[in-house]
Parts: sequence; C-alpha cells; structure tokens
Amino acid sequence: MELSSTFQSHEWTIKYALQGTPRAGTVVFVHGTPWSSDVFIPIAKALLAKGYGHSQTLSEESQQSGLFAGDTSVKAQGAVLAHLLQHLKLDGQDGRPAPAVIAHDIAGTIALRTHLIHNCEFSSLLMMDTNTVLPWGDGFYKLVRSKPDTFLELPQGIFGAMVRAAIQSACHNPKVLSSGWEDALARSWVADAGEASSKGQNMQRSFVRQIAQANDADVAEMLDADMYSQVRCDVKIVWGEEDKWIPREKMDSLAKMLGDRLKDFVVVPEAGHLVMLDQPERVAVEIFDWLRSEV
Repeated sequence: MELSSTFQSHEWTIKYALQGTPRAGTVVFVHGTPWSSDVFIPIAKALLAKGYGHSQTLSEESQQSGLFAGDTSVKAQGAVLAHLLQHLKLDGQDGRPAPAVIAHDIAGTIALRTHLIHNCEFSSLLMMDTNTVLPWGDGFYKLVRSKPDTFLELPQGIFGAMVRAAIQSACHNPKVLSSGWEDALARSWVADAGEASSKGQNMQRSFVRQIAQANDADVAEMLDADMYSQVRCDVKIVWGEEDKWIPREKMDSLAKMLGDRLKDFVVVPEAGHLVMLDQPERVAVEIFDWLRSEV
C-alpha cells in the first residue's frame, strides 16, 4: 500500500495513507508483526479507508543504548497510534469523530491500549486473530525473545528463509502465498539479492527487534486491572479456524473478558492466521456487515 503521508511521533516517522477527509465513518486499519499494511490492501481499497504502517527503520549506527535502537514495544505503539489519531482529529474527544478500528495480530493489544489507556474513543472494534491474552507467542517467538543476539548473527540467506517459513505458517492455503503474497510480505524484512548487505542487516535487526521488544507486561497491565471489561465500544471477533499462531482458547478467553461488549464471534473455516488472505471474500462480507450495523 502506498503510504504517502508522514507523522512524527516520539522518535519515529510514521507513514500512513488517508483516503478522503477524516470524519464519522472513517475506518482505521492497524496491522500486527511481522506484517505490513499490505495485508489490508484489498479491503482498504474496497472501503476507501486509512492504513497505518511501514515506519522507518533505525540503523545500527543510530543505536544509543542496549541491543536495539528505537522502541517498538506494544506500549510504545499504542502511544504512537493514539498520537496519530489525535493528530488526525479522530480520537473521539471534544466532539471529534471516533473511528471504527480493524486490528489484526498484536495490533489487537495496540488498539486496546490506545482505547483503554490513552482514552481514544472508537465507534466499534473488529479484532481479527488478535494476540491479546498471555502467554504471548509460539516457540519461535519465545526463542527470538530469549536470544535476540543469536538471530541478529544469522547469515542473511538463512534469516530470509526463516522469515519466509514464518509467513508460510501463518497462511492456510499455500496457493495464496505462491500468487505473490509471500514475496510482498517478506519484502519488509528481507533485502533483494542485489541490494547492499547493510540494508539487509538493518531489515534483519528491525524484524528481530519487533519480537524481542514484545513485553508481556504491556498486556499484563490491562489484564491485571480487568481493563478488557471496560471497553467502551461494541466488538466483533473474526478468527481463522486453522490459525496456528493464536489458538481458539485464547480467543475464547478474550471473548469472555469483553463481556457484553462482544457482539459477534465469527469462526472462518479454511483460514489461518492471515485470515484476510486465506478467505478475502468471507472477511470482506464480515467487515461490511459489521460496518453496516453501525449505521
């Protein structure tokens, strides 16, 4: 997705796209990790909505302290999203419009922090295969978090194969990835063969950083205070039945904590973690039905 607008927040340059003027009825898409706004292209084009993502990378030379430069934690991303919505006057405060938000993967936690901690109002929230319940991550993610320096040292060819394997595990239908989606999703993290090795190293560092900085405390802060029961908008959950990243019991746990705010829980068959790519038509129907119910 072409993200032509930029916005400075904290130490980051945030890139985003805005179709039309922010107003009531605006839909905000928030993607997770290691994905990009590309996963929402078909739906966003259909809705003429706004995307968020593809922020800049910070080179190793810009590192100030610790293993990584820049904070990509969920806590930081929630603050940045709130800042962006305030900048666009889409935070629902003082008579400003409140957007409908579509969140996938770890963006579920980012959206909830934006809403519950930073007090941005949403007209409604649709959560697709979201990572909002502890413990976080599968064996691969736990290993990256425990030994990030090891993954930084991987040769770029092996690292690229690892990224592609992670992408493959998120999609139920291999034909989807062979149609070009695997290359599109790997492009944010894996340099092309002819590109400078330094660029590849920075992309590798960015990928590992996103996982290494995922902190359970950013979720525990909300869980310990029973914040999910305090959501102030209606919520719809969409979950791919073949999701190998987020098991059904975690989505059921989220649904229970949302209480009466949960208005619909849809299980999409023949779909994995990237439910919007495995079953784009079904997901589009669910999103249009959800948005129509707001009118």
